Parts: sequence; structure tokens; C-alpha cells
Amino acid sequence: MINTQRYLSNTAALRRVGINLLPGEELDAAVELETGLTDELEPSHATLLLTTRRLIRYSTGGHYVDTLSIVLEDVHSVEVKRRERNRQWVFVGLVFIGGGFLLGMLSLFLLATLISPLLMAVSLSLIGLVFLLTYVESTRGEVIVTAGSTRLKCRMKPKAFDDMVIFLERFYELRLGVPNTSRFQRAQNL
Repeated sequence: MINTQRYLSNTAALRRVGINLLPGEELDAAVELETGLTDELEPSHATLLLTTRRLIRYSTGGHYVDTLSIVLEDVHSVEVKRRERNRQWVFVGLVFIGGGFLLGMLSLFLLATLISPLLMAVSLSLIGLVFLLTYVESTRGEVIVTAGSTRLKCRMKPKAFDDMVIFLERFYELRLGVPNTSRFQRAQNL
């Protein structure tokens, strides 16, 4: 009963983003690009889907839906890139913020004109903040699927990227014709 409800819910979610499954095609695995593996599709979340016949990515925004579908047999390569945090950005950011603070203090106490040096001080501090935010947001991953001249790029948050191992394992099982024995599907059936 739960699987039937999930199937109907997922089919309705796919239709809302303009995707209809082909006859005999079944949804096998789904990774939301923000949160990772899911068994309940949400049309408003960017998602990478694996069906028994296709690899599909959809994303939605204000007034658009972006969908790309690739037949599994057409996929030539899957490239996985992972970017780790670089501590250098913290130090660079702190140097800029410190420089902005020092310039601001110097302009208040030693310089006759305040506006120009204070604007530079604020600018330096904001640049430092950008470097700190770069550090916070830098752990990400990207999966690039190549099929002929089509390149499907999916940028993912860390949780979703960690779940891509399971997703790609199932992708290759489907390409090789292995029955559905993936950890994801076993967990889904429990």
C-alpha cells in the first residue's frame, strides 16, 4: 500500500514538472541536489532521477522548469568532482577584515578627510567577508554526465554528493543489466 501511494505521489510530482514515464519505465533512484537520496519526489527541489531507461535532471524556479533527459545507453561518461574547503580563504578574509578595520581607525584618528578612507575600509571588510563566505560554502560536488554532445552538470551540496555513490552504483548496475539489488532499493522496500 505504501509503495502504491509513493508511486502515485511520485508520478504526480513528475507530471507537475512535465515528465511522463515511458511505458514499462520505472523510477529507480532519485537524488535531490540539496539533501541527497529521496524516495518521495518534490517538484520544487532540483533532482537527478534514474529510471530503468533514462537519466533525468529537473529543476524549477519562479516561472520555469528546466528538464534534461538522457537515454541510459547514450551515456558515455560520468565525471565526479569534489571541492574541499580551503583554509586559506579564512586567513585571507581575516587579513582583509583586519586591514579594513585598521584603515578605518587610521582615517578616524589621523586623516583629515574621512569619507574616502572609510569607504575603502568598508570595502576591504566586505571583501574579507566574501572570502569567509567562500570558505563556508566551498565543500561541494559536481557530477557531469556526457552523452554525445550533451553535457549534464549537477552541482550538489555535501549530503547529496555523498549519496551519489549509491546512485552511480545503481546507474552502472542498470547499464550492465543487473537486477535491482542496490542498497537504495532495499532500503526503499523496508
